[in-house]
Amino acid sequence: FCILIPRGRLYLVQYLCDNYGIKKLRSNTMAKIKDTTDKLVYGHEGWLEDYLFHYHAGDTILTKFNWGHDMKRDGLPRLYELDIKAFGPKGDVYPVEAEETGEEYVNLTTDTDREGMYIFTGVYDNCYAEYPDNVWKKGTRENNPDAINVGRYVQSYTNCISVGHSGDTNVFDAPLPTSLLPVNPKYVVGNELTFVLKTEGKPQSTDDVIIIYDGKEGQEKEKVTIGEDGILKFTPKKAGVYDIIARYTLPANESDPFEDIIYTATHCFRVKEHDVEH
Repeated sequence: FCILIPRGRLYLVQYLCDNYGIKKLRSNTMAKIKDTTDKLVYGHEGWLEDYLFHYHAGDTILTKFNWGHDMKRDGLPRLYELDIKAFGPKGDVYPVEAEETGEEYVNLTTDTDREGMYIFTGVYDNCYAEYPDNVWKKGTRENNPDAINVGRYVQSYTNCISVGHSGDTNVFDAPLPTSLLPVNPKYVVGNELTFVLKTEGKPQSTDDVIIIYDGKEGQEKEKVTIGEDGILKFTPKKAGVYDIIARYTLPANESDPFEDIIYTATHCFRVKEHDVEH
C-alpha cells in the first residue's frame, strides 16, 4: 500500500509531525547530534531513504538523509560540506531544502512540476591525510607534506522517487563523480532490477559491493561484484528497504595533490510486495 499525502510543503510538514513522531522541525537541533563526518575514513557513508508516499505532479517530494555504516545510523555529517540536489525526469536541477528532525536523520524536500522519475542526490568530496598512530587531518598533500598517505574521499548517495501515473520509469543519468543508478526500475518483489555503477560517467567495476536488506527481523547482507560493464542485476525476494553500497579505490594522477581516490556510491530503494495500479 502507499500513503496519499496532501499537496504542498506545509501540509507535508504537518503530516510528518502528526504521523512520524516529529514534534517540531527546528533549525537548532543539529548541535545535539554528534558530528561523525570524519568517520568516513573508516567507512561511514550516507544513504537516502524514501518514505512510503505516493505523489502527483506539483507535490513536494521527500526523502530521508541518513549517515553511518552499512545502514546503521551514527550521528550526522556537516551538511554544509555536501552538495545536495535533485534531478527531474528530463535532467533539470531542482533545489533541495534540508529540515532537521532532532534525530539522526535529516528530511530533504523538493518541489515537482511534472510526472516521471526524480532523483535525490548527495555528494561528498574532500581530502584527508593519514599520520602515524591513527591520526587524520583534513587537507591535501600540499597542506600535509609529511603524511603517510593522502586520499581524496568521494561519495554519492541517490534515491529515486516516482511522481504521477504516467508509468515512466526512465532515470536521468545524473552527472555525478561516482553513481549507482537503476535502469527503468520497477521496485517489486520478484522483478529483476538493473543498476549501473559509473565513475565520471564511465562504467566502473568493483568486487566490494554489499546489498543490505533492512527488515523487521533485522538486516540481511549479500556480497556481490560488479564487472567491467558496470552492471549489477538483482532480484529482491522480500518487500522492504534495500541499500546497495559500492566501494572502490582508484589511483590519482601524478599531478594531483593526493595519492588515491576512495569512492563510495550508495543507492537506497523501497521494494513493494505487489505493483500497485493507481
